[in-house]
Amino acid sequence: MIPIKTNCNEEMTMKAKPTRHHLVWPRVLMPALVLVMLASVAGLAQELRKEGRYYVTEIKRNFTVQPAGTLEMSGIQGDIDITVWPKNEVQIIERMRMDVYTEEEAKRAVEETKASYRQSGDRIIVGGLERSRNWIQSDFQISLPAAFNIDVSTNGGDISARQIKGTTRLRTSGGDVTLLETGGNIRASTSGGNIIVRDAEGDIDVKTSGGDLELERIKGILTGATSGGNITLRGASKDVRLRTSGGDVEIFDTDGSVNASTSGGDIRVENVSGHVDVSTSGGNVDLRNIKQEVEASTSGGDVDALGLLAPARLRTSGGDVQARDVQASIDAATSGGDVEVEFTQKDFTKPHVITLKSSGGSVTLAIPEKLPANIFAEIRLGDGRWFSRERYDISSDFPLKIQREEEDRRDGRYIRGEGQINGGGDPITLTTSAGNITIRKLIR
Repeated sequence: MIPIKTNCNEEMTMKAKPTRHHLVWPRVLMPALVLVMLASVAGLAQELRKEGRYYVTEIKRNFTVQPAGTLEMSGIQGDIDITVWPKNEVQIIERMRMDVYTEEEAKRAVEETKASYRQSGDRIIVGGLERSRNWIQSDFQISLPAAFNIDVSTNGGDISARQIKGTTRLRTSGGDVTLLETGGNIRASTSGGNIIVRDAEGDIDVKTSGGDLELERIKGILTGATSGGNITLRGASKDVRLRTSGGDVEIFDTDGSVNASTSGGDIRVENVSGHVDVSTSGGNVDLRNIKQEVEASTSGGDVDALGLLAPARLRTSGGDVQARDVQASIDAATSGGDVEVEFTQKDFTKPHVITLKSSGGSVTLAIPEKLPANIFAEIRLGDGRWFSRERYDISSDFPLKIQREEEDRRDGRYIRGEGQINGGGDPITLTTSAGNITIRKLIR
């Protein structure tokens, strides 16, 4: 047998030659390893990613609670939307947008934000830490039990809540507040937005310094104020108190009393069952179908009323007064316009005292033909220092004794008409200083 000779290099080369298994194994591992790495990177990108100059991420937290707990939020900046669900859980989804330079800063901000979520029994707390979040913009989507109480504030966003039955307290410095189908008492305020409340069962107290109030179907006591917007109320079951310094007030379909004022707009009140007390310094007053006593005044506009079913006191310093379908006693006066009243009361056993006065216009009264009353009508023409040279007169469809004193006398000049009609009754007093007086039979 002849032996086979090999040199050392050849032996080493033969030993180092890879087998088939050695070649296949890395080819199997490498793709899987790449997939794992890609999945890991994708997971990190989903947790924290860059969008333009901002780092963005989402935090989701769930807390097990019992009904009648409380959600407290403060020291945050962004929008908050709250809805209810049937679970005994509070779920908070916070979408963060951070204006920072590095990813490390963003990660630290996320960890600090996560630490601001705390639970103490059925009390859930978000924010409120001793640090500024002005460079973090967060939008919150929150789900919680319907009976939960909420005490929420944001420094720069909108707040909305639907179907909350617990006590609600909301505050925002720069956004709108919207509350729908609520069951508990509400206190809400904003410094720079509108407030909308619809279908509320509890008492309401809302304030805004720079927006409108839109209120519908309020069953509790309502208090509202704005310094720079309009107020609209459609439907209220209890007493209403509304104030604005720079807008109009419109009130419709209210069962309780109404107290409303504006310094710079018009007031319209329609279909109110309770007492009405309204005033404006710079606009008109429009009244429709008022069933209880009404007091209305303006310093710079007209008063227009239709359907006064209870005693009314109407005043303006700079406009006309017109009241139609008046079915109770009325006291109306103006310093700078005309007064016109249509009195339609049918039950003459009820009080029907009528007092109409103008310092700068005409007075016109229409009354039923058979109304029993004592009429006193007077046109003041001036005294020895001043008297009007205009030709004014008293015109009446009812028999009156007319007396004219048109000579210059110390006690003044006047035209006066007096008389009893239909056997006499409650007094009707009509006076003016610069206009005619007309009394006519009501034609229906």
